[in-house]
Amino acid sequence: MPTSVYIIDVPNEYAEQYRNRLQTGSGPVFAIMHINIPSYLNRPQIVMRDKGAKIIIEERHRWGENLDKAISRVLSDALTNNLTAINGVAVPLKLGMHPDYTIQVDISHFEGNINDYLELDAFWTLQKGGMKILQASFYKKLSVEHNYSGFVQAYGELLYLLAQAMSDAIYAHIR
Repeated sequence: MPTSVYIIDVPNEYAEQYRNRLQTGSGPVFAIMHINIPSYLNRPQIVMRDKGAKIIIEERHRWGENLDKAISRVLSDALTNNLTAINGVAVPLKLGMHPDYTIQVDISHFEGNINDYLELDAFWTLQKGGMKILQASFYKKLSVEHNYSGFVQAYGELLYLLAQAMSDAIYAHIR
């Protein structure tokens, strides 16, 4: 049997509404630090939650990149899309960067079942100059289509919803 490989992206319906509205470099830079996810999720195979504590590792359905890196990339894109009012830019943290703000994201759950749901449970911290200025949690559970493409699309949608919640909190705090 062939192996299917998937990439997480911001869903088109969200990305289109912000395209060409951002003036890169004219606002604050938000660097997303390494994303902390449970180690059982950070593997090439897509992991499904079964009943109770059992997980299923899908050998024939894999991620096209490390899951933590994919989350960082998509969250950066989604957060940038949501920071247009201040021309903010979110990027994964790179060595030698000097961003205006850093964001640490700790994910405790980002899993589900292809026949039912996908849930994201995360805690995030906004820092400026190494000092915590904002902390918040996020939880959302979505129903998913009964196929892998729909399941992966739900990953992008949940990350976009996380970015919306983050940007709302950031606007309220730094304006």
